[in-house]
Amino acid sequence: MKQITFQSVFDTPTVKMSNLNGQGQTPDGRIWEYLKATEAISQYMVVSNPANTDVDTVSSAASTSDSTKYVYVTEGSAGWTVGDYEDHWLVVDDGTGEGQLGKIKGNTADTIELYFDYAFTTALAVADSDIVIRHEPDAEKVAITVLVTPLKGVAQVAFASADYGWFLKRGIGGVLAGEVITINVAAGPGDDTEGTVEILDTTQGWFDTAVVGRCLVANTTADKATLFDINIA
Repeated sequence: MKQITFQSVFDTPTVKMSNLNGQGQTPDGRIWEYLKATEAISQYMVVSNPANTDVDTVSSAASTSDSTKYVYVTEGSAGWTVGDYEDHWLVVDDGTGEGQLGKIKGNTADTIELYFDYAFTTALAVADSDIVIRHEPDAEKVAITVLVTPLKGVAQVAFASADYGWFLKRGIGGVLAGEVITINVAAGPGDDTEGTVEILDTTQGWFDTAVVGRCLVANTTADKATLFDINIA
């Protein structure tokens, strides 16, 4: 695993400085993941991925070096922001070529380029081929209504929208608790404020809600950060 410094986990540049979705370990053994913030995220907030992007009726084009490898996916009126989908995954979820997976190298306003090793082997048809883009490298505050969701980490520093940086996945760190929380209880999303956690009900398990970790120090006021043993799979 990549070794990172204590200083690096507090850096939030506007340009990518490490591999997206890459994991790193600080000298104290804590595990972090490198992501791009898609909105402003306050210190100690829990993050997940934005909702998938569903794109209908796309076409494909082959590589100039190998006509059997379809590396370009186009939707003429998409209006995408250039570069937004770098290192994202996509799947053809309907129509011609359904079931193919690809990893995105980059994108223009209307065309996605796949990494050659993840290129499609069946051409897509604009008449019926649909794709879904997964925002795996992106981070947003975890929603209050979606309890079963893949959590990505906890911000240990504030992020502005479009900042890059490290989010804590495992180890001791701060978590913003939306309620008064007691020592040793487990917590997860579901509070009335995005990005904050609440105590898990004793009937809740892995199939009912995502788990951020366990409280190490009680707090006495809601909407304040406290110390957690963060354990996000």
